[in-house]
Amino acid sequence: MDREKLKIAIVDDSKSSINYLKLLLKRLNLNNIIAFQNPVEFLEYLEKNDGIDIIFIDYIMPHLNGIEVLEKIKEINKDILTIMMTDSDDINVKLEAIEEGVTEFMPKTIDFAEFTARMNILINLRLYYYKVKNYQISLEKTLKYKDKQEEMTLRKQYKIIEDYASNHFYGDWIADSYFKPYDIVSGDSYATLRISDTKFFVAVVDGMGKGVSASLTSVLTIAFMNYSLSKSIAFNDYNFNRTVKDTFEYVKSILLENEALSFAMVEIDIENENIRYANFGLPPIYLKRDEETIKIKANNTALLLTEKQFFIDEASKFDAILMASDGLTESVMNNGYPYLIRFKDKFKTSFFLSEIISDFSKNVDEADDDMTIFYLAKDKDKYETIYDEKILINQENIENIVNNIEFELPQNRVSIQIIEKIVFALNELLLNSLEHSVLKMGRNKHQIVKNSIKIEYNNENKYVQLQILVSNKFVILIVEDEGDGFEVNDIFKKEWFNRYHGRGLKMLKSLSDGIYYNVKGNKVKLYLKKDK
Repeated sequence: MDREKLKIAIVDDSKSSINYLKLLLKRLNLNNIIAFQNPVEFLEYLEKNDGIDIIFIDYIMPHLNGIEVLEKIKEINKDILTIMMTDSDDINVKLEAIEEGVTEFMPKTIDFAEFTARMNILINLRLYYYKVKNYQISLEKTLKYKDKQEEMTLRKQYKIIEDYASNHFYGDWIADSYFKPYDIVSGDSYATLRISDTKFFVAVVDGMGKGVSASLTSVLTIAFMNYSLSKSIAFNDYNFNRTVKDTFEYVKSILLENEALSFAMVEIDIENENIRYANFGLPPIYLKRDEETIKIKANNTALLLTEKQFFIDEASKFDAILMASDGLTESVMNNGYPYLIRFKDKFKTSFFLSEIISDFSKNVDEADDDMTIFYLAKDKDKYETIYDEKILINQENIENIVNNIEFELPQNRVSIQIIEKIVFALNELLLNSLEHSVLKMGRNKHQIVKNSIKIEYNNENKYVQLQILVSNKFVILIVEDEGDGFEVNDIFKKEWFNRYHGRGLKMLKSLSDGIYYNVKGNKVKLYLKKDK
């Protein structure tokens, strides 16, 4: 804004006073002037028009005095500079004007030299206002662009992360993961892939250092692993040793001088309860064997550009495995100690990853770093079937089952609180079966809901096998339909960005202690702890 373009308003019932001020202002090359003899008309103008920079206000006017005009100006736009024109020495008048936010006082009979000095101060103040305002606008645009880029970065990271082992059950085994970036640009990444029905590849990467460089190294490493492994699995040519060697060489090719990367690559065979691992400076891998905790320390240092060799080792016989970045164990609890102190006992006594996460949240206000966890555990409980029914999937049958299930379960084996959860979960799971196996609402659900598209029932008969199992510790709700299933982890990815996908799964995850699907995606196990 140039000073010549500043817009000046004069509110004075005296025509001669207006003309005198105009003369003074024009001598200062301020020609963008509007004048009002009626203060009411001026306020009506001000409510409808922006852009006034400085207002001269006479104190004594008909209809409204200068104080009342100031009060109204403050309500409309408090950023305008205001000058009270008065020859009165009444201190109360000036105090009232100050309370209403007046910028300056000037006598009506001011000479040009004094007028020039005071106006130059006000003009510079107004020009500085525009400078700050333009800076704020520029900053807001920059922040808006930054927020958009951070959102895109997070989307890209979630697209690159492939997690196909988690949220599933494999016979008696359940697999879970947890990923929570500390910043939008995360230094952590991970990957889980199914090599076969009983063998998995899991990698956790923790970029050492902060900022874009560490995050980029982490994401590129995971992207390389995912692409390399997907190709080798597709060509039936998977080899863990070669995968470690190729990743070792690739990471060295993208590291900067004095940069390091911590990561762990693990091959898990649940059939033989055996793991092979190459851990480059990540926290230990924890195994559980009959409630005994086994800590397997890193067998390689964090990878540097100068590193020449690596080691692969094995461990066996376990019924749970947990691998994580250092955000879990090194975060500081409210009592000042690292969470590692509690983690050792919590891992030993927990069956679900959600138990560990819940305990962490209760004892740590905020994680000190990104948190990435992969967890696999074997359910060794003995179960009794207390409900087993095959039903035709339609709206009427779903309502009948949901409304009557509580009367068919033995309350001496299942508490009222758990029955209430079963009723809620059963309604959601059966409706999901209806959507996926009968109405064929899969990836198109977003468009169907968004556009209120009507779905016609095609009278195709599909059945659901419903079971409820009980052990000393758990109640398990099992629902298996005859549909084609779906890729569960695609839904879990979408729930971050798409409000029409994954809402039911998020509610069920919150309600239950654990929810797990088979690989096909047409059978689900929902766990409820009996002591809750």
